[in-house]
Amino acid sequence: MLLAALAEFAVAPRIVARENLRLWHSVGSAMYLLQWLCAGVTFWKLTPQRS
Repeated sequence: MLLAALAEFAVAPRIVARENLRLWHSVGSAMYLLQWLCAGVTFWKLTPQRS
């Protein structure tokens, strides 16, 4: 949730303003990837483990 909020309110406005576009686009993409990784880990941990 924190990554999504940071992307929305800290990174996106800088991308829209075209302020150091390459840097902020890379930061936003990395944060998006981290969000997917966190979701994957969460789903993996919620899946019942077979023994």
